[in-house]
Amino acid sequence: MLSFPDSFRFGTATAATQIEGGCTTSDWYAFAQQPGRIKGGGRPDVACDGWRRWRDDLAIQKSLGLGAYRMSIEWARIEPRPNEIDQAALDEYRRMLGAMRDAGIEPMVTLHHFTLPKWLADRGGLLAEGFHTRLARFARVAAGALGDVCRFWITINEPNVLAAQAYLLGAWPPARQSPTEALRAHHRMLAAHVAAYRALKDVLGDDAQVGVAHHLRLAQPARPESSADRMMAHVFARVFNDSFALATCTGRMYGPLDALVTGPEGFRVAEARGTQDFFGINYYSRDVVRFSPGHAAELFAERSVPPGVEVSDLGWEVYPEGLGMIVRAWAQRSGVPVYITENGIADATDSRRGPFLVRHLAQLARAIADGVDVRGYFHWSLLDNFEWAEGYGPRFGLVEVDYATQDRRIRDSGHLYAKIARERVLP
Repeated sequence: MLSFPDSFRFGTATAATQIEGGCTTSDWYAFAQQPGRIKGGGRPDVACDGWRRWRDDLAIQKSLGLGAYRMSIEWARIEPRPNEIDQAALDEYRRMLGAMRDAGIEPMVTLHHFTLPKWLADRGGLLAEGFHTRLARFARVAAGALGDVCRFWITINEPNVLAAQAYLLGAWPPARQSPTEALRAHHRMLAAHVAAYRALKDVLGDDAQVGVAHHLRLAQPARPESSADRMMAHVFARVFNDSFALATCTGRMYGPLDALVTGPEGFRVAEARGTQDFFGINYYSRDVVRFSPGHAAELFAERSVPPGVEVSDLGWEVYPEGLGMIVRAWAQRSGVPVYITENGIADATDSRRGPFLVRHLAQLARAIADGVDVRGYFHWSLLDNFEWAEGYGPRFGLVEVDYATQDRRIRDSGHLYAKIARERVLP
C-alpha cells in the first residue's frame, strides 16, 4: 500500500480574486467589465463571497480534517491607492490566518496571484518603473502585519503563465501581444521575486519559509522520430517551463543572454540563485509539442492533446506520470523541500476527480518512498471559483458552489480526499 508520513501536509488552495468578491480596485475587476473578455460574461464582483463567508469555508476545511491551506491576499484590497494601506483589510486577513492556526491548519500566503492594484496597472503593471520595489514594499507591509501568524510565503504565482497570458497571448490584462514585452515581464517578475524574498527575510528572518509557485508542464515531442519536434519540445520546455525556476535554482534564466540583460537598478539574473526555501510546483498536464511554422509567437511550437486520452472539462490531458517526473527532477535541481502548491481538474460531474486525486498522490507517495523530499500537497481547489478568462464554467472545487445562493456542498471527491488525509494511505 502507498502511504504518507505523519509530517506530510494535505491541504487545498485558492486565490483571492477567484473566491473573495467585493474588491473593485484591481486590474482584473476592471478587465472583466469589458465586453467579451470573460467567457459567459462572468465577473469577480461576488465570486464565492469568500470575503464575508471565510468562517464557513474554514469550518469546511476543519470538517475535512485538512491541515494546510494556501491562499492569497489581495494587494488591490490592502493598497487600493498608492501608498495608502487599508488597515481594516489587513486586520481581516489577520483574523483569517489566526483562526486557521487555532483550527490546526497551517496557512501558506501568496503575495501576488495574477492581480494588481488598478493604479499600478495604469502605470504599466509588471513593466512599470519600480514594480519590484512596489512588490517588496507590499511584502514588508504583509510580513509586518501577518508574519507572526504565517510562516510559509509565496512571492509570485506562476510567473511564466502570467507573462504568456498577459503579454504574449493577450488573454489577460493588459491584453498585449508582444514577445518582447512577455520576456521583459518575465524578467521583471524575477527581479520582483528577489526583492520580495529579501524583504520577507529582512522582516521575519529565517523562520519565514519563502518560495515561488512554479507552473511546470512536461513537454514531449509529438513525433519522437522527428528532430524538429524534439527540438521544439526542448525549446518550449526551456523557455516557458524552466527558465524562471532555473533562475531561482542556478542563477541562470536564458543562458548566455543573462549576462547581457540587466533589470531595474542593475538587477541581474544571477541574484536569483538560492532565493527560495522550498520549491512550489503547480502541475496540471503535459504538452505534446510539434514544430509548426504557423506558431511563430509561441516559438514555432504547436501544442496538442493526443487522441483518445482522458481529458478534463477544459480539454487538458490527465497525465499523472508527469507529476512524478517533474517532482523528481526539480527536487534534485533545487536542493530544497518540494510542495505541490496546485494540482486539480475541471470536472463538473465529479466523476474523474477521485481517480485523478488517487493517481497523482500515488506519484508523490512513490517519490517519497524513493527518498524525494516532498512535504505537502495543496489540491486546486477548495471551492468552485472564478476561473479568470474562462469565467464560472470550469468546476475545480472539492466543494461545489451554487453561485446563485452561495450554498456549499462537499463533493464525493472531497470526502475521499478527507479520508486519504486522515488515514494517510491511498485506496
